[in-house]
Amino acid sequence: MMGFSHATTGVLVGVAVATPLAAATGTPPTPVGLLVWALLGAGAALVPDLDHPSSTVTRSQGFVTGLLSRGMRALSLAVYERTRAPADRSDGEHRHLGHTPAFAVAVGTAVGLLCHLSWWASAAAVWFLSFVGLRALRRATWGWLRATLGSWTGAALGALGVTALFLTAWDDRPPGWTVGLLVALGMVVHSLGDALTSSGVPLAWPVRINGRRWAMLGAPRWMRFRTGTWPEWVVTAASLTGAAAVGCALLT
Repeated sequence: MMGFSHATTGVLVGVAVATPLAAATGTPPTPVGLLVWALLGAGAALVPDLDHPSSTVTRSQGFVTGLLSRGMRALSLAVYERTRAPADRSDGEHRHLGHTPAFAVAVGTAVGLLCHLSWWASAAAVWFLSFVGLRALRRATWGWLRATLGSWTGAALGALGVTALFLTAWDDRPPGWTVGLLVALGMVVHSLGDALTSSGVPLAWPVRINGRRWAMLGAPRWMRFRTGTWPEWVVTAASLTGAAAVGCALLT
C-alpha cells in the first residue's frame, strides 16, 4: 500500500492501544494524548518501507534515512541469502526482512530497550516517528496546514511539539517500552496491510511454507488488490473512521 494508507492504519493502532497503555502507565486518555499515540502509530507503520529507496520514510531525513535504507536493504539481502531455501527466488530486499513480524518484534524490542535506558533515545525516537507520521498524514489536511506539513521545517516543529507533549506526560521519565511497543505494532500492521495487495509479504519467515522460507503470503486471492486502486481507499477510510470511533469511545 501507499505511505498515506499505511499511516492511517498506524493511526488506528495507536489509538486502539492508548487505553491499555494509559492503564499500564497510570495516565488516563486525553484528546492530546490520543493525538500523540495516533501520530506515533502512523510513523511506526511506515518504518518497514525503509527497505525501499524512494519511500516516504526513506526520503524524510535525506542522507540519514537514505543511509538507514541502504543498511536495511543490505541486512535484508544478507539474511535472505543465509536463510533462503532452494525454492526461494527473489531479490531479497524490498518486502523481505523488514516486512516480517519476527523483525518487527526485534526492532520494537531494541527501540524499547534503548528508550528505557536513555531519555535522549526516547526523544529522538518520538521526534522521528511523529515527523514521519505528520508528513505522511498531510494528505488528510488542507490549506495552510497541508503546506506547513509539506515543508521539512513545519513538520519538524510539529514533531518537536509532539515530542514535548510525550516527554512531559509523566511525572517521571516516560516509559521507553511504550515507544518500542508502538514501533513493533506499527510494523506488523504495515506488513498486514501489504498482505492485502497482490504481491503479499513473507509473514511466516523463518518457517518454511511449501518448501520456501520466504513465501509471499497474504489474504485470499479474491481479497487482494493492486496498490493505489479503490479497495486501498476503502481500507484508508475504514482505518480513519475506526480511529475516530475508538477515540470518541475512549473519551466518553
